[in-house]
Amino acid sequence: MQSNEKKQCIALVPIFAILDESELTKLSQKVTSRKISKGNFLYSFANQNDTLYIVHQGQLKNYQILETGEEQLIRLLGPGEFTGEWSIFQPQQRHTDIIEALRDTEICQLTRENLKKALLDYPEISLSLLQQMSKRLEVSEKQTATVAYSSITKRITSYLSSLIINKKDKPIRVELPMTRKDLASYLGTTPESITRGFHKLEKQGVIKSISARNIQINDLNAL
Repeated sequence: MQSNEKKQCIALVPIFAILDESELTKLSQKVTSRKISKGNFLYSFANQNDTLYIVHQGQLKNYQILETGEEQLIRLLGPGEFTGEWSIFQPQQRHTDIIEALRDTEICQLTRENLKKALLDYPEISLSLLQQMSKRLEVSEKQTATVAYSSITKRITSYLSSLIINKKDKPIRVELPMTRKDLASYLGTTPESITRGFHKLEKQGVIKSISARNIQINDLNAL
């Protein structure tokens, strides 16, 4: 990855949006890059948690392995999204999750020490980082509550609602960023239950499947 690409990579991240061109250039000099082939791992269970990872190109899957041996999907990461920020607060902690490349992926990364220095040099980043972490925690809490207390169809409609960008669009269509199998993992159920849930919602006229990943919302109030 060339120096200008490293700068472009960190510029994608909201927490660094407050930096000007010269500051981005200075920070990018601390960045290293890494390519991960589809199916390979960025990190795995018990690896040292000491780096901030930013997706430049490609897509990563973040998940845990349950006691049953099944995968529990946490989230997908695309360009501009990051992980590993907890390393700044818990330097001795090891990963309890796994990140796998869903396609050939290129990332840029900052070590804990370089991230810590950036936070000291540019205090505004600290507030932005806390805001992003707060948003992520809110999403995680909502997902936990939905999985614990909601029916399969409610889990699906809540998830579809979160994908809508503009509710004024006619018709409203959303694109699933993951396979039905991964969606089942994310919503804490089985692929078969997800299939039945989609069929039930289609039968009720709430949605219409345009393709495996493209869904048309017919009844917004039912979400």
